[in-house]
Amino acid sequence: MGRYRSYGFALLTLFMASAAFASKELEAQAVMPPFMRKARWALAFLTLVMLALTVRLFIVARVSPMEPPPPPEPEAAAEGAITRRSFLSLLGWAWLAFTAATLGALTTVLRFFFPNVIFEPPPVFVVGMPNTYSIGVNNDFKSKFSVWVVRAEEGFYCLSTVCTHLGCTPNWLESEQKFKCPCHGSGYYISGVNFEGPAPRPLERYQVAWAEDGQIQVDKSVVFRQELGQWNLPGAFLPWRG
Repeated sequence: MGRYRSYGFALLTLFMASAAFASKELEAQAVMPPFMRKARWALAFLTLVMLALTVRLFIVARVSPMEPPPPPEPEAAAEGAITRRSFLSLLGWAWLAFTAATLGALTTVLRFFFPNVIFEPPPVFVVGMPNTYSIGVNNDFKSKFSVWVVRAEEGFYCLSTVCTHLGCTPNWLESEQKFKCPCHGSGYYISGVNFEGPAPRPLERYQVAWAEDGQIQVDKSVVFRQELGQWNLPGAFLPWRG
């Protein structure tokens, strides 16, 4: 029976581990409620405890002497009759299988209520007052909104941080006054025009305008492409002299 108990503990440990990994995936997608995040750590701790108990039971079952064979059944018992001991054993395994199936179904249902959702920032946002900028490239909104806000002598424009070659993210090199892609070496001037590497066209610009409170507003849903002659259109550049 020790060996069968170890098998049961192993099955339950595998299920708890899969549930812990499923909850970790939910938390990574930022769709898990706070109370479930706390429950995930408790589930991970219980999984480790169950794993330790399973290993111990396997060791005990392996090193312990073999159980003596059961006494022969009375001759009066009919051949193939289910004894009380075997019936309880079958009932225990059936209950264990039912519990595992039920918990697995509940995990699937819970996963259905938390679908794969990617939360993206809004396309329209403000980037501050114009007098807070100095001439050059501002990296403050690169990680959150994937844009560079550039202050020129005559005003502002907003560049996309997506390389036009294969979609990597270039870096602004202040000492060299250029954007340099670390993937394949594409280079762009501060204006966004490509001049080296495999990039086929300049960086895209987004619409910039004045918000109601006087801040600079960026709209990523409106794109301007230099090779199409769109950088001369209203919105591709925001005139301002401080």
